[in-house]
Amino acid sequence: MTAAWGWIKMRLVLRGVGWFVGLLSIFAPMVAHAQPWSGILSLSRAADWSTAGATITNRTTQCGATIASYAGPADTINNAIAACPSGQFVQLGSGTFTLSTGLVFAKSGVTLRGSGPALTKLVINGNVSRCSLFYKAAISMCTGSGNIGNSSGGGPGPTHTATWTAGYIQGTTVVTLSSTTGLAVGSTIFLDQLDDASDGWPATGDLYICSGSSPCSNQGGGSWPRSGRTQTEVHRVTSITGSAVTVTPPIRTPNFRAGQSPGAWWGNTSEVLTDSGIENLTYDFSGGGATGLLMVNATNCWIKNVRAIFTSGPGSFVFHVAIINGFQITTRDSYFYGPTVQGNTQYAYTPHVAGSLLLENNIFHHNVSAMIPNDPETGSVYAYNYVNDLFYSGAVQLHSAGSMMNLYEGNNLPSYLGDILHGPHYFETLFRNHMDGYAHNPQQVNENSGVMLLTHNRFFNLIGNVIGDSHFTTYETDLTSNQNAIFSFGFQGTGSGTTISNDTNVGRTVMRWGNWDNVTNTTRFVSAEVPSGITNFSNQVPGIQILPPSFYLPAQPPWWSTASGTPPWPAVGPEVTGGNIAGYAGHAYKIPARLCFEKATVDPAYPNSNPRILLFDASTCYGQSGQAVPTAPLLRVQ
Repeated sequence: MTAAWGWIKMRLVLRGVGWFVGLLSIFAPMVAHAQPWSGILSLSRAADWSTAGATITNRTTQCGATIASYAGPADTINNAIAACPSGQFVQLGSGTFTLSTGLVFAKSGVTLRGSGPALTKLVINGNVSRCSLFYKAAISMCTGSGNIGNSSGGGPGPTHTATWTAGYIQGTTVVTLSSTTGLAVGSTIFLDQLDDASDGWPATGDLYICSGSSPCSNQGGGSWPRSGRTQTEVHRVTSITGSAVTVTPPIRTPNFRAGQSPGAWWGNTSEVLTDSGIENLTYDFSGGGATGLLMVNATNCWIKNVRAIFTSGPGSFVFHVAIINGFQITTRDSYFYGPTVQGNTQYAYTPHVAGSLLLENNIFHHNVSAMIPNDPETGSVYAYNYVNDLFYSGAVQLHSAGSMMNLYEGNNLPSYLGDILHGPHYFETLFRNHMDGYAHNPQQVNENSGVMLLTHNRFFNLIGNVIGDSHFTTYETDLTSNQNAIFSFGFQGTGSGTTISNDTNVGRTVMRWGNWDNVTNTTRFVSAEVPSGITNFSNQVPGIQILPPSFYLPAQPPWWSTASGTPPWPAVGPEVTGGNIAGYAGHAYKIPARLCFEKATVDPAYPNSNPRILLFDASTCYGQSGQAVPTAPLLRVQ
């Protein structure tokens, strides 16, 4: 039986249940096909996550000769990228490139490809300042200027703006705009609306999308959305007929409305970098004193099989990968190390104003902070990433306001944090993650509960996760700080700035189903932990205790096999048995990224690193011949 047929069979079995057909009839106007989460999550609380990420093109035509390693300015590489025809790749040879200036990647349709991250190393001791921002970067991926939502930091503001006059309903694909000047099929468009003036919508205690200080957040302020218009979705234009603009994916969130003055903004086609990628190399940006790779106004671009290293001391705006105005960007099969000394704004991966991103199958090693979603982001997937030796325990930390409708699936993390420093977050889904506290992140500071959702982080979905470590001794705590709890809901936090009140609505609106924890030592399918009785954005108690393998993948992915073996698919969850990680009642296996990490050897080029920097190459670590999804189990109705 093929993987596709196995998945179809499961859906057909589900459709045979009367109540489920009823749900599908409700969902039909807004969702073209049944989602993997159908019957578990309400439509108003989830999205179609299968559209996340880029379509990665494996280019086979090389432009120019292979560039040999050298020391000097990056001009040779920059000029090769600029001269490369669309649809081709620039090849870097083996060896160390010691570059005194930063890389400028401003060409769409081009791949910069090394000979492998263990063979091609860029030691970048300079940086460039481009993309209409104050950020400096060792590698700058943007066309050059234009179309930044917020004019702070030197940004020019949006290139084009319009009033969004109709087409607000969640699931719609046609929006009506007052102007389409500069808009074309294929354009990336940003849809937003005014912040809520008070808590909340449709009623007090529901959605409160805002970016000011108290009572909204500790410090207020986002970075790159339009000022006072935090909620922002990113889409691609597929057709234009007069003022009617068809977009993909459909509108994801349920609260756009005329009373909030919805609007749109976009750049000219020439201002967007498209269909470009960086592959198969190491970049060490320790000597540049800035961000490693900065991608701005980019659509359908990727970072694949890359090792990014930062070994220097404290600094600000030191990011391994930063994405601003990004849509369908994939970062996968990569390794991120450092920095070794804590400083402010040092994040391994941080998107700002983004949508439909895919961060998949990566290793985060000895970072200050690993995954820090900043500013509005919707429809993205953070999946199957492994975090080791993190400084701050919130491996995922929702930071600036506006993260909504994103999926966190299959990750092996110490903990997950929705903070309130710069604003709130809503409708985030955690599925089949393994949160294990201090197990392999022993030196954390500001340690958190397994899942800590501070005040104003509402309507979250926590499904099929496995959470535990010896220091977790309490199942749940509300409105107070308890870093030894599996779940912590509604605490005001201890962040600097103005104080925010505790929030009972966090616990009131959270959805929990099928999670295992070490405190109760049970898998909990408990109807009282489902917000079926709330007035707005409620979730029916599921009639099933069977969870799909994934909320975004139709089959076991080809990279799932590793040189150390192939984990079961799925690797984590309530029905998983015989797991190879002690202490979790057999419900957790090591994911591929962790197996790859544990098999890796130290890099002799960094003898003084502590912990040691590892050699890494996805092509020798992950397989390419994944098996099909096993036949779906029969449905069990409560």
